[in-house]
Amino acid sequence: MANTTLNRILAGSESGLGTSGEFQRKAGVHLPQSHANALTTNRLKRIPSQTIRQTAKPAHGPQSRPRPSGFALKWLMSASVVAGTSVMFFQPWKLPLAESHPTIDRVEDTRKAVDVQRPAPAATANVALPATIRPWQSAALSARVSGYLTRWHRDLGDRVQAGDLLAEIETPELDQEIASAESLAREADAATVQAKAERIEAQADLKTAEAQLNRVRAELELSRSQLSRREKLVASRVITQEEFDTFSREVEARTAIVAAAESDVTRRQANLETRSAIIDVRQATAKSRQSNVDRLSELQAFKRIVAPFNGIVVRRSAEIGMLVTAGREELFVIEDMSRVRVQINVPQAYSAQTIPGVATSVSVPESSAVVQGTITRVSSSVDSASRTMLAEIELENSSSHLQPGSYAQVTLMTQQTSAGWTVPTNTLLMRVEGPHVVIVNEQDQIELRHVTLGRDLGSRVVVVSGISGNERLVVKPSNDLADGQSVQVNHRSPKSERQAGA
Repeated sequence: MANTTLNRILAGSESGLGTSGEFQRKAGVHLPQSHANALTTNRLKRIPSQTIRQTAKPAHGPQSRPRPSGFALKWLMSASVVAGTSVMFFQPWKLPLAESHPTIDRVEDTRKAVDVQRPAPAATANVALPATIRPWQSAALSARVSGYLTRWHRDLGDRVQAGDLLAEIETPELDQEIASAESLAREADAATVQAKAERIEAQADLKTAEAQLNRVRAELELSRSQLSRREKLVASRVITQEEFDTFSREVEARTAIVAAAESDVTRRQANLETRSAIIDVRQATAKSRQSNVDRLSELQAFKRIVAPFNGIVVRRSAEIGMLVTAGREELFVIEDMSRVRVQINVPQAYSAQTIPGVATSVSVPESSAVVQGTITRVSSSVDSASRTMLAEIELENSSSHLQPGSYAQVTLMTQQTSAGWTVPTNTLLMRVEGPHVVIVNEQDQIELRHVTLGRDLGSRVVVVSGISGNERLVVKPSNDLADGQSVQVNHRSPKSERQAGA
């Protein structure tokens, strides 16, 4: 291109296009003054010497300086234009690159790239929840008495049967208390026997008093009958009045003796009742002291710590010679692992569908095996603090593959109560107006749509309304996405897209 332009310029200069400015206007080029001067100089080098000599004649004085002719002036200006044009257009260091790499206009795609997923049908409401495995039975064994631990017989991990001896404690203080209590109990028994003997004596005294009362009463009756006969004798003057008065005073004396005998009988009856009450008190005291002896004897039996049920020793802190305080230290922990309880805190949203008999699957992270089971029991009450309901799954564990205390994952297989679609939680866009999903339409444009959410299934959530199931949902939508915005979808195979949406 530069050679063609140069040849055209040279041809024009030789054909007499006029001055350099006129040539530039006609040729459609504009040259700087320095380029024009250089072009003129180069052109002058190519002028024949005869022409120069003919044009430049010697001057005969200052007034007759020769001036170049019009043709020479035009020729010089054309040469300047040709030289400047060659300098401007002919750049050999750029020519190969321009010829080998033609300029191509490219339009960069500035659309945002997004990943999409499709909804999945919500036929079932399977939800995975964390759970904790508990033993069927667990007991922390502490000392019931204070003393020194003399020996232990079972260690960590040992299997024990109900009644097996685990440890023994020496209790010298308790032994002394038992001896003292037994002495007091024997003393109370002796006092009871004494009270019973005194009651027998009181009963005998009462009988004596009653016999004495009967005797004086009989004597009183005899005196009264004699006094009645003497009244008749006094009237017939058989006896004197003085003798009659003597008999009258004797009757009065015997009456007083009868009254005294009656009082003595009453006193002895009261004494007998007192003795009976004393016996009751002493018997009660004897029973109390014997009960204390029995209590201490029962405590003394706790010197031997035994297993309450069949299980495994999962913890032992008993050491020989340690001082044991009653009810403080946990010497052994026994757990029955033949069966386990899998406890789940079911959220309030699933509590209505979580009832006994609901199918479940239990898995632990360290094992690929999945154990099938059913809900065994529920608390039927939602905890106000956590808004969850406790449920239990009872599983057989004779092989001990489920370890109590470990974490497990339980999948509840409840039926979906209402139709809908499930979407991944990372496709939701939460705004002040409520939850939205970002949909990419057929023209790869953004559409924000409000949706109504249902149950939370963990990694997915049920959408009750707002979508029809065939939409392309943007994964992890950002807040800068707007309605009508064009995006570029990262295309994946239909199979992988369905798997991602399932």
